[in-house]
Amino acid sequence: MKKTYLMLALFTSIFLIFGFVFIYSAGISMEARHPDVSASEFLEKQLIAFAIGLAGALVMIYLKGSWHFRKAFTIYYPLTLILLVAVLFFADRGGSHRWLDIGSLSLQISEFAKISLLMVLASYLGNIKKRSFLNTFLIPIGLVLPIAFLVFIEPDLSTTGILVAITFVMMIVGGIKLRYILLAIVLGVLIILILYSGGFIKPYQLERITLFLTSITGEEHEQVSYSIMAISSGGLLGKGLGMGLVKYYLPVSYSDFIFAVIGEELGLIGILVLMLAYVGFIRELILAGLKGPSKLEGKLYIIGFALYIMIQATINIAVNLGLFPPTGVTLPFVSSGGSSIMSLMIGYGLVFAILIEKEEENKASETHEKT
Repeated sequence: MKKTYLMLALFTSIFLIFGFVFIYSAGISMEARHPDVSASEFLEKQLIAFAIGLAGALVMIYLKGSWHFRKAFTIYYPLTLILLVAVLFFADRGGSHRWLDIGSLSLQISEFAKISLLMVLASYLGNIKKRSFLNTFLIPIGLVLPIAFLVFIEPDLSTTGILVAITFVMMIVGGIKLRYILLAIVLGVLIILILYSGGFIKPYQLERITLFLTSITGEEHEQVSYSIMAISSGGLLGKGLGMGLVKYYLPVSYSDFIFAVIGEELGLIGILVLMLAYVGFIRELILAGLKGPSKLEGKLYIIGFALYIMIQATINIAVNLGLFPPTGVTLPFVSSGGSSIMSLMIGYGLVFAILIEKEEENKASETHEKT
């Protein structure tokens, strides 16, 4: 298990180094366009959020994995719903109610909802005795619907999609039958059609998809064009740290399009290192999930967390490469985003809480056998 810890620490360090360096680098472009901000401001906010997230991870470890799963339905699930409702009553930003303001701290609750949903589904699927249509399909769908609905009406379509994807992944890992997955896909398509016909999907959300499919010129298409230009101009070795030029035309270079900044300044080598780090990180997590925890709920959570990272990283990279319409999804552990890094660190802390608790149980068992 020591090797697993070391490998996970190595990959996480790569993500964080990439993140801190390129958030500052992208911040330089934001400073040039907005005189009232400084490049260091973006980095400072990310470092503070990381520190808070790290403290949260340590708390998760201290309380032990089994405690969190016992409290999944009595604390985490109802608290998530309460906070998602509370968000709707706070002032909107850009037409969306996504943030909960606590003093100078602004939290995007939907980011934490992803981790909470993972925990709730792992706790539920890990403790059911019979794999039936009700247990592996209807109830998990029933668990995600209130959360997904509240996030959808903020509105936040991309996070809603990720929440649904997390649920499908957890159902598959939890042993759902293939025909139920096919039924879920059909149900999902029907829901999308109903929402579209009812006018619940916002015009700008439809525009993103339309522009992507038709390649009509527009702001969203322009962002992706600059992203591809940045990556292609980086060549093999890139232009060097801080030397990117196309990043000055990317509106959210420090967050949604940070992958493009990395591609421009470190080239193909840089983005391959980052992508291989994600592959290695996900692989180590899945292996740890399969070998480490003795309880199924722990296995399901760790594997689910790994696949969640895979889904979100894939979407972000695909957007940067022009293979997916812009979504606003961050690159895990790398993009600027206080709520994103905090929630990821807390979720990551639960992974270690599960693994460390298992090691403690093994040591206690060995000590008992010796005595």
